[in-house]
Amino acid sequence: MNTEPNNPNPPPPDPLAVALSKLDPAPHGFDWNALMFAAGRASKARELLFWRVAAGVCALAACGFALAYFAK
Repeated sequence: MNTEPNNPNPPPPDPLAVALSKLDPAPHGFDWNALMFAAGRASKARELLFWRVAAGVCALAACGFALAYFAK
């Protein structure tokens, strides 16, 4: 290896470095906002089901009380 400071023949570039320098970043294949919305919806699905069932039970109880009140 030549250690002269003014080397007229620099070493050739690494072929891997040349190939990597020609690459472009690939675009992502998903929408970040849609992903976050879906994750939030999935994380709250059980709580939402609970409140839907609770509202249905309350509605049925109110209908039952109304029917009992007016059928008297």
